[in-house]
Amino acid sequence: MGNGCFVEVWRGHIAQTSNKVAIKFEDLQNPAFQLQHEAEILKTLNKDGSHQGIVQIFHYGTEGRYRCMVMELLGYSIEDRVAGCKGRLTVASTVLIADQVLRRIEFLHSKGIVHRDIKPENFMFGLGDKIHHLYLIDFGLSKKYWEGTRHVQPRTKLSLTGTARYASINAHKGNEQSRRDDLEAIGHMFMYFLRGSLPWSGLEAKTQEDKYRKIKEKKDAVPLTELCQGYPSAFKEYLVYARGLAFKDRPDYQRLRKLFQDVRDNELEGEKLEDHGFQWFAGQDLGTLVPLERIENTKQPDDNQPSRKAGFDLSRFFPFCCKGKTVTE
Repeated sequence: MGNGCFVEVWRGHIAQTSNKVAIKFEDLQNPAFQLQHEAEILKTLNKDGSHQGIVQIFHYGTEGRYRCMVMELLGYSIEDRVAGCKGRLTVASTVLIADQVLRRIEFLHSKGIVHRDIKPENFMFGLGDKIHHLYLIDFGLSKKYWEGTRHVQPRTKLSLTGTARYASINAHKGNEQSRRDDLEAIGHMFMYFLRGSLPWSGLEAKTQEDKYRKIKEKKDAVPLTELCQGYPSAFKEYLVYARGLAFKDRPDYQRLRKLFQDVRDNELEGEKLEDHGFQWFAGQDLGTLVPLERIENTKQPDDNQPSRKAGFDLSRFFPFCCKGKTVTE
């Protein structure tokens, strides 16, 4: 089904039940033990039972010269859907995706973990009656940002981790990643859905190092007004907020979801947008679907820390919310 430097993904089935599964193999020669790391994270995420948008893991172990992990089989990735829609998604499809993506990342962050490789290939839809459920996958590069009772300390001069197209500006600068960096990368991904490409895509360079430098410089140089021009203001407001967060700030996920909920309610010409109302399902009878869960205010590790309250003042990011002013850059 797919492969990387050390990993191959195969389709299989459980012999006793014939239920289809995905099987991920990693060569034992990979010194990074990424698959073992991913299996441990998935076990952490499923510790208290299964959660929407998180795959179930059935087995992890060693077979021959491979580490292997057997897990729930999923369907198309968002990147597959983008390709099937001629390279662009509608605002309606993007705001539906935004709600689920932000819920998935909020849940991951609630476990003290940052993803560090946000990209459309790492969000996949389910199958059958969960065909509209979005799953967050591939935790091989994920890392704890919360250790014990405290946030990790910032480090600098690090190599870029993740996918350069979507990575945050701070990640390009070699700074340790935290929740803000996942959120900024998500914002870049949303604009890719809408625009079909990003201003820093396709830059020519002789070396990878030179390419990453050019991408960083372009991201820094392009004003968000220009990047988000022609689309609902929520997308710009989201990126202004994400880029304005400090390293240890506790994001207000509910506030961010509301940005896109308001687009859904008020800016889509009054149409009632169902949770499964993606453009690729237009005219299809999907039958009975499992409803999406809407858990609000998932507790974050620092919610009990007096210096990092969940409801910190957002007027520095959204001055217009309190004073009727627009965001300027």
